[in-house]
Amino acid sequence: MRGALGGVCALALLLGGQMPALAVAGEVLGHGAAATSAAFPASAAVPSAAAVPTSAAVPGTGVAPPESAVEPEPAPEESAPGTAPDGGPAAGPGQWFIEDYGIDELWEQTTGDGVSVAVIDSGVDDAHENLTDTVRDARDFSGSGTDGRTPIGPEANQHHGTAVAGVIAGNGDGAGPTGVAPDAELLSASMWLGSGLPEGAKSSREQAVDAIRWAVDSGASVINMSLGWDDPAWPESWDEVFAYAYSKDVVIVACVGNSSQGATQAWSPSTVPGVVGVGGLGQDGQVRHPSTAPGTAVDVMGPAEEIPVPFHTGGYAQAAGCSFAAPVVSGVVALLRSAHPELSADEVVAALESTATAVPGHDGRSTPESPDPVIGWGRIQPVSAFESGPPAEVPVAAEELASWVHMHRQAPAEDDEGPTASAGAPESQAATEPGGARPAARTPVLGPVVLITGGATALALAALALVRARRAARATAPAESADGPADDPGEDPADSPGEGRGTR
Repeated sequence: MRGALGGVCALALLLGGQMPALAVAGEVLGHGAAATSAAFPASAAVPSAAAVPTSAAVPGTGVAPPESAVEPEPAPEESAPGTAPDGGPAAGPGQWFIEDYGIDELWEQTTGDGVSVAVIDSGVDDAHENLTDTVRDARDFSGSGTDGRTPIGPEANQHHGTAVAGVIAGNGDGAGPTGVAPDAELLSASMWLGSGLPEGAKSSREQAVDAIRWAVDSGASVINMSLGWDDPAWPESWDEVFAYAYSKDVVIVACVGNSSQGATQAWSPSTVPGVVGVGGLGQDGQVRHPSTAPGTAVDVMGPAEEIPVPFHTGGYAQAAGCSFAAPVVSGVVALLRSAHPELSADEVVAALESTATAVPGHDGRSTPESPDPVIGWGRIQPVSAFESGPPAEVPVAAEELASWVHMHRQAPAEDDEGPTASAGAPESQAATEPGGARPAARTPVLGPVVLITGGATALALAALALVRARRAARATAPAESADGPADDPGEDPADSPGEGRGTR
């Protein structure tokens, strides 16, 4: 189950050789401080704890100004920017993770051609030089009357979709980044991330339903959701649309949330069984505590520090947070799907998770019987996933979700022993990116369960022993009545800084 956090990023722009800090939300890189109310000037158009509803969906990134500007390195004389001497793609300035994660080795085999990746976010501005000709189709679901190519939402969040898109499929022109899957096509589905929904707009959760269905029907093989709602539960309408995506052989990747922005557990949709939940690592390869959240929804870990991205108004920036680890994973999934079209979505995810490795400084990783609440299966190893392929036993996302639904969406009991756990979370009124400064609304509970969110219907997380139901074990909690969340026993990984994801 992969979960997404909401939050905004603080970006440092590469404009005219200067990098003015755009403090939106999230930690400020180089200062080691988590986003606080001080990061949101009263006069700034930035979502604050008061401005963003508790159940809002937020961008899952903490993008922050880096300590220093990333100076573009001169390209070899015989090659164009973003192009290797042999004509293939090459890492752009500051893209340390391309070589560190072996993505450049995969480029010798595949660049993502033939795969469509949907970016459900604040809109992708494909007029940016880094994204020219990358967006195949786009649509808006916010009710704002835009086209999916126009950044929308509160000003502080508008950059988010364009930045995420550059990580996946940036063309490497000029000083810009080369996407992990530079030849993949993008589908842009814009949602309203943050407060101030347009009049008459659907709730953010229902916008997500429409966006996912459109992405699937438009031919997406991978869906990236670098956003989330600050509770682990979800409405019943999600059961159907996620099942629909799985039935069409689609991989859904979501960030689990940033603790620097108030995430005390993984947020939905990473908690939905079958979703690949992504937490963040630093350049040192260790868990980057501000860029992940605790819980059993973490499946894998990816780079979440100093990630070069295009900025929607022009120029470039550096970003941090699990919002940018997720698109790295989505890009790797696109590379694997392009190189091995014969593999199913479940097989590709199984290959990625089964080849993930331990993280320095952290003891343990997930097993089929026991999910690790901090790093899940561990750090992704794209080359190993490509070479090894899927394991003999492959969990099936659709079956995991169906198992969870059967267990938790039961009708009320007819006897006098009390009602059974049922329906999901109420729909939130605003979506946001992970990384916003949001207060923790939950109280840790010891046990194998992620925290229960107040004010939303919490869903009970059952630890399922069957391999096919492993993802369900990462979902959360029991149904909450109007009077508040129901008590539910279980382990609480809240004292761990990275949200752990269970088995797939």
